[in-house]
Amino acid sequence: MDARTLVGGTLVAGLVIFMVGAVAWRLTYEQPLRDALRVIHADRRRRTWIHVWMLVAMFVTPAGIAGFAVAAGGTAALPALMAAQVYGLGAVCWITSLAFRLTVVPWAAQRTVADGDPPDGFAALDSWAGLLHRLHMAASYAASALLGAAVVASAILPDWIGWLGIAWGVAVLAGFVAAGFAGLLNPPFG
Repeated sequence: MDARTLVGGTLVAGLVIFMVGAVAWRLTYEQPLRDALRVIHADRRRRTWIHVWMLVAMFVTPAGIAGFAVAAGGTAALPALMAAQVYGLGAVCWITSLAFRLTVVPWAAQRTVADGDPPDGFAALDSWAGLLHRLHMAASYAASALLGAAVVASAILPDWIGWLGIAWGVAVLAGFVAAGFAGLLNPPFG
């Protein structure tokens, strides 16, 4: 297997793995905290399924981006390495948030069902985990633009794909910031 096939396969696998979990998301998880925790408690297996797949994707995708930096070489290596670094830092934020969502959130959901209210301090911790998710989203959008620049600088893919990546990354990052790190560009995966 050549490097391009390995890198392309790894990047596609990262997306597919992520989507296996993401497509199972329910908007009922996005209710006010007390109501959401009750739904989460009743839906433990599904929510665990979602988050485990996303967690695995956060190890596969950065490997693909780093592999692209090696495969691209030349002047494309610098923006690709920058994309790998930015995405990797965002992945660490999301992995931390996912660990919280796989451990602390089920406990809080159980306590909410048992006691009628979320545990003291949980709302602040949930906000912290949400911030980590937003940092991941911002890093992902920035990494898309950098990866697009790497594609333009390389001969691996057509230039229009790279320009599309740059435009997408810049536009969605700007929209994300303009919307206050919320809204449509902050998918409800958290």
